[in-house]
Amino acid sequence: MSQQARFALALGHFEKALDRLKEVLAEPIETTIVRDALIQRFEFTFEAAWKAMYRWLRARGNDVDEEAAAVIPEAFARRLITDEKGWGQMRKFRNKTSHTYDEAIAIEVAAFVRQSSLPLFSAVLATLRERPL
Repeated sequence: MSQQARFALALGHFEKALDRLKEVLAEPIETTIVRDALIQRFEFTFEAAWKAMYRWLRARGNDVDEEAAAVIPEAFARRLITDEKGWGQMRKFRNKTSHTYDEAIAIEVAAFVRQSSLPLFSAVLATLRERPL
C-alpha cells in the first residue's frame, strides 16, 4: 500500500472518530455513561488524529517515529497544528484515562474534552484536508 493510500485510510478513520465524538458531545446531560462514552471516543479520536498526522508526515518524506510523543512536535514544526501545548495537554489527558479509572480524573478529562479538544481536532482535520499529498 502506498504512503498516500495509508494517509487516506488514516484520515478516514480520524474523520469517523471525530464524528462519533461529536455525537456524544451533543448529549445535553452528562451522566456517568455519557462521560465514559465521551472519554472513550476522545481516546479513539486522539489516536486516529495523531496517526493521520503521522501518515501525512511520512508520505511527505519526514522520518518520524510512530508515537504521539514524536509526531506532535513534528506536526507543530510542519504547521499541521498551531497549538503544541494544547496537543500536549490532550496527550496527557489521554494517557491519564487509558489504563485506570478514577472518577475525579474522568470528570476533569470530560471537562477538558468539552472545552478544548473539539477545536484542536477540527483544526488539524481541516489542515490535513487542505494540504493534500
